[in-house]
Amino acid sequence: MNNALLTTIRNINDSGRVALCGYFLAGYPSPQAFYACARAAKTIDVFEFGIPAGDPCFDGPVISSAHKAVSEQGMDAETALALIGGLRKLSQPRFVMTYAQEGRDLDGFLRMCVENDIQGVFAPDIHQHEAMQVAMIARALQLAYISFIDEHMPQDVVVAKAEISDVLYVRASQGHTGHCAALDAACMEKLAETIRIVRACKSEIIIAVGIGIQYPQQIRQLSCLDIEMVIVGTALMEQLGRGEKYLAEYVDALHLATFRDKAPAHGRRMVRHLSQGQATYRAQ
Repeated sequence: MNNALLTTIRNINDSGRVALCGYFLAGYPSPQAFYACARAAKTIDVFEFGIPAGDPCFDGPVISSAHKAVSEQGMDAETALALIGGLRKLSQPRFVMTYAQEGRDLDGFLRMCVENDIQGVFAPDIHQHEAMQVAMIARALQLAYISFIDEHMPQDVVVAKAEISDVLYVRASQGHTGHCAALDAACMEKLAETIRIVRACKSEIIIAVGIGIQYPQQIRQLSCLDIEMVIVGTALMEQLGRGEKYLAEYVDALHLATFRDKAPAHGRRMVRHLSQGQATYRAQ
């Protein structure tokens, strides 16, 4: 399949990095600020754009409140897709995260994704039977199909999701979005075992890890696994209210942690520290 999202991730991996994906909710905190922040996040490799939903059951309080805010401004799935289309000149590929109901409610949702220069679609709450149909249509439109799994799913479910998908999104932390993942030895071993199961049935699939990823050190840990991409959501959304400068600094620090084998040429690692809601960065 000729797909810029998949090609970009592979090229980044070939360069010695895991790809860095950042989540933005379309239209948040305002359409103007959404555009400004997306453009400021220059070192993000892939954008995940959220489609506003009335019941974002997968999300924690930070992203749920953002859904409510943009919905109150009149943002729905159709206007969100059009807004995302306004960023088509940005070099980074992008996929959308939509709840299944919003996708069903908008006639021609997948076709509108193509028209607005979106290269992939992800619906974490979709049932497997419907997912098979959506994946087939998406692939016919040259859209990458993304499925969601975690280590608690039965192996046959993991395999079934892998078989219909171009990208598998693996959960690092349980619960709603916003929790910080404790990437201790037990967690890392569970992730590694899930990845081994996936590779055994579909070795070429792209594997992404997200939910609870907030710090550069977590990305460095995850880069040791057999994965292609890490996804940061809630922590990035929290930076939007602080302005473009702080968002760009945060994204830059995450980006520096994506190199697999060695630090970047300037040899400095950026570690994020939080103090009374202020984010600063210390070179080590």
